[in-house]
Amino acid sequence: MLEFQILAVMALAGYADVSGWSVLAGATALTLASWWRKVCLMRQHPRVPFSSKMTTYLVVSIVINVVFSAASYIAGHALRRWLGD
Repeated sequence: MLEFQILAVMALAGYADVSGWSVLAGATALTLASWWRKVCLMRQHPRVPFSSKMTTYLVVSIVINVVFSAASYIAGHALRRWLGD
């Protein structure tokens, strides 16, 4: 649910014509929100070491989160242009 709120904020940032660098902040927030649950589960029994497979998942999720964040920002920016503000 938090991820949807972050994407809504990114669309709002695009609508408000905030700097495009905010896409990276949105991607960081999305990554932290999704990986926080996984990191908390790693502390529980049985402990699972951080593997190369998990590193691959982390890198791919960062790329996907940048794409989602940018798409949300662009959608907000397009909505602003479409409404003529």
